[in-house]
Amino acid sequence: MGGNRNKTALRRHVLQTRDAIPCCERRERSQRICHELIALLDVLTASRAATSTVAVYAAMRSEVDLDAFILGAYERGCRVAFPCMQEGQTHQVMCMRAVSAHDYRENTAPFIVHPVASFEPASGEADRFPLVLPSEIDMVTVPLVAFDPQRSRLGYGGGNYDRYLPDLRPDCLVAGVAFAEQQVERVPTEPHDRPLPRIIAG
Repeated sequence: MGGNRNKTALRRHVLQTRDAIPCCERRERSQRICHELIALLDVLTASRAATSTVAVYAAMRSEVDLDAFILGAYERGCRVAFPCMQEGQTHQVMCMRAVSAHDYRENTAPFIVHPVASFEPASGEADRFPLVLPSEIDMVTVPLVAFDPQRSRLGYGGGNYDRYLPDLRPDCLVAGVAFAEQQVERVPTEPHDRPLPRIIAG
């Protein structure tokens, strides 16, 4: 219980700190982070003959805004997938669904408009927003609340990425993204927690 209380208190503190960053500053720093992600993507796509699949997220509240990176991925011909929550037997389960550049720009994907709501595809929506298997993903950007010098990640408490990341291919490029203010001395961890391979902090 103590570990959970520590995580809750740390989460609250870091989110308040992140929220306090002025909007214009968050926007500029998000752009810089996106430029670093695009550089990684360019290296990735240069070494591949096939179309690359990139998993991203739609920013909520004061998260790093990936819009410039997402548009850059579309411009490079990538297939772009977004998190989608679906009902499991005991809790929601996160999957990834591909979204076309048109649907992204028009903001018509229900699971982007309401990212924490469960999405059950209506007629035609399963084809419009096809499932993307973890084994198909070449690069994934991971949101986070806090991180430490060992690249340990504190998420929002749902465990979605903790469950999802181990299913990715070993060669998938995984990058956590955050603002520098989100770094803490130490993130409370449990035995099953694994650090992220890289974190881009702006």
